Amino acid sequence: MKTRPNKASRELRKILRLTQAGLAAMIGASKDTVVSWELGRNKVSPQFARRLTFATGVESGALLRGRGPLTTPDPLVGRKPFTAETFAQHRSTHWGRTDEAAARHHLRNCADALRILFLAAARPAGGQNRQQLPAVLESFRQWCEETREDFQLDEAIQAQLEQRPFKIGQTRTYGEWRRLHKESPATYEAVGYQDDPSQSDEEKLFVGREAVPDWTPGACMRGPIPGRTRLLPRK
Repeated sequence: MKTRPNKASRELRKILRLTQAGLAAMIGASKDTVVSWELGRNKVSPQFARRLTFATGVESGALLRGRGPLTTPDPLVGRKPFTAETFAQHRSTHWGRTDEAAARHHLRNCADALRILFLAAARPAGGQNRQQLPAVLESFRQWCEETREDFQLDEAIQAQLEQRPFKIGQTRTYGEWRRLHKESPATYEAVGYQDDPSQSDEEKLFVGREAVPDWTPGACMRGPIPGRTRLLPRK
């Protein structure tokens, strides 16, 4: 059954000066989801209402009802109208001057919560060994993948991983490299081998490529791990 257009979500978007796609990106939704709220095809879910509250400071009641007025909590008067100024104040109070500073702050808190969860699953109350940790880890991994997809973070994740480069390869004597190169020239030239005639067969040479970790939540994403690395293009 068709619902009434959600005037509150549209009003919020206008206050924030965001397009429908911009509001959707803020909370990990699709543009069509935001459009469906404003046209009345769907209601704002409690999950997305909470995300909007956390991100902007607006109270969720109007979003869930579909009509205003939009308000924000205030320690002195209880609540006051939600405006662009109250949004800016919320951002400053809860997130600081930059998103990166806020990320570092919240990372510490979230890492602590994750530590408590994992230890609780490893040592459940009552001394019972319920073998919950593997499933808890898989739940975390699924959340990471869903968050990556919902918020379209592929490009930003790759940018972070590219800040962790390392060399991957092998060290052999020139004699060994020369023998292997003779057997398969194209293969070993592709991995970066170049002979230096001035070097004796006993001298050692490292041949390798620069690589970065691949996105593998729940596993180590630092250093060379077979099957979890991505070679960078040769410069």
